[in-house]
Amino acid sequence: VAGLPAEPDSIRKVVTVSAGIAEGNSIRGHTVRIWTLSDNGANNDITSKIVAQVSNDHSGPMRDVCYDADTHSIYTCSNDGTVKIRSAEDGKCIETLVYPGYEQPMLLSVCVVGSGATKAVVVGAEDGNVAIFNIGQQKQGEAQVIGHPGCVWNVIPLGSTGDFVSSCHDGNIRIFTRHASLAASPEVLKAFNDAVTEAKAVRSTGPSAEEIAKLPKWEMNALTQGRSEGQVQVFQKDGKAIAAQWSSSSRTWIEVGEVTGTNENAGTLNGKQYDHILPIEVDVPGGGVQKLQIGYNNGENPFVTAQEFIDEHMLDQNYLPQIADYIRQRAGQSGPTIGMGAGGSTAATNSSSGGMGAPSYASEPAVPMDITPTYDYLPMKGYKTFETGIDKKGLSKVIQKIREFNDSVSSNQLSTGEAGETLDSLANTLSITNRYHSSTISMAELAPLHTMIRQWDATHAFPAIDLARIAVLHPDAAKSERRAYWEEILGGALDMCLGLGDAAAKEVAVPMLTMRLIANSYKGGPGSAGAAGILIDKILDCAEACATSGNKNVRLSVATAILNTSSCMHASPT
Repeated sequence: VAGLPAEPDSIRKVVTVSAGIAEGNSIRGHTVRIWTLSDNGANNDITSKIVAQVSNDHSGPMRDVCYDADTHSIYTCSNDGTVKIRSAEDGKCIETLVYPGYEQPMLLSVCVVGSGATKAVVVGAEDGNVAIFNIGQQKQGEAQVIGHPGCVWNVIPLGSTGDFVSSCHDGNIRIFTRHASLAASPEVLKAFNDAVTEAKAVRSTGPSAEEIAKLPKWEMNALTQGRSEGQVQVFQKDGKAIAAQWSSSSRTWIEVGEVTGTNENAGTLNGKQYDHILPIEVDVPGGGVQKLQIGYNNGENPFVTAQEFIDEHMLDQNYLPQIADYIRQRAGQSGPTIGMGAGGSTAATNSSSGGMGAPSYASEPAVPMDITPTYDYLPMKGYKTFETGIDKKGLSKVIQKIREFNDSVSSNQLSTGEAGETLDSLANTLSITNRYHSSTISMAELAPLHTMIRQWDATHAFPAIDLARIAVLHPDAAKSERRAYWEEILGGALDMCLGLGDAAAKEVAVPMLTMRLIANSYKGGPGSAGAAGILIDKILDCAEACATSGNKNVRLSVATAILNTSSCMHASPT
């Protein structure tokens, strides 16, 4: 909440912001409201009235609000990493300030400092930084960022001086000034910079071996009960720290992923995500400098990446070891200037490229690496899946076809309840994908799939295989306790496909859906993945039988199943 200028007749005004409420996997209802507060007289009762409001123009909950009298504007900051400058009359957005960088952190606090040409917006961020946007007459294109040793919870102006105060998670309050005469001593500044550097190093490396050893073991997670839906707890699993989320409905922890360090160099370049985006400057004829960026992923061969960069920008081939060595070092805030010495002076020798300086460093020369073959996509990490039809419309078509075939099979029909309420309940749970972390699927709901795949013939069972393809992606349906069930399901589908004999290469429905079920089973959960691991020989036999299909969708399904199988085998220690 922040106060606004009072109106005549003792009417006061305030502005409030709200965090909103959760709807599925998103937050909605985060609203800016402008209120009038009036005194009712002798009883000192206050009557409030909303005179203007704006909802959901941030893409996340709002965390703070302030008012600036000079500009008569409201400023709000949000989890979406932006600050919105608003009219104090109706709350509508006038301008949006975006936190610099590839990924925007949650902004927890906002204030306005200075006046006129020195006016600036200051925000505190959860990533351990303060960002300063100059909104005065001397506008700058990029915000200034000041690192802190931890999350910055609050920033407030220090009177009318243009200075501000920050409160940090490390327990310190710090004052920042524009005036050089008020700056702290070199010893204090060095201690601050050392604390920031140390904190960033800790965040980038992730938890230490000692810290991981102190965590509760994942095998014993049943002994640790969550306090609320969505609570996050860190466990120790196979010597690594993993994060898990509590599901109140199933009373279990659901593994989310490994806890690793942050990487401030990560980002997107030309539409592709990289672990490192590194700046490189190239001398050009005439004395200018061309600023470029190179993308690099951990595990890639630096020489291959450097060569692709040289080819893309048509640079001198002599730069290869210099660029590759820079990638290997991956250190420092600024990249090398190709053709510049360490002191910044132009190298004395010119290359044959026509005036572009030859690479030179005052430091030790680059040490070449052994160039070994690397591949863009192999070995693949993770699994590819077929997720089409996971919506109410797609599932309703599958259920309708199952009911049609259920009426025509000669034996082993589903009961009225199984074909009706049971399948409807299963389809409804599968369609709400944003609740997969908390929804559950009972064995009673999975039982009809077993009946159809194990007991119906190939001409009637393929819709059931398609439904199993979707069901196996639900983490509760594919949990470890159900490995035997999925051995039956996968085995039944594979037997059905192999039972087609030479016709397997000519049929479409059963081979395609069986291979897609196999591909998805690796991603679904430990139960289905374990079942697929046991059936690898049969999976490969079936893939070989279907690989010569004339249908491209069947061939794509076969290739994906083989790719996922190879990824599973490569990741397995045995």
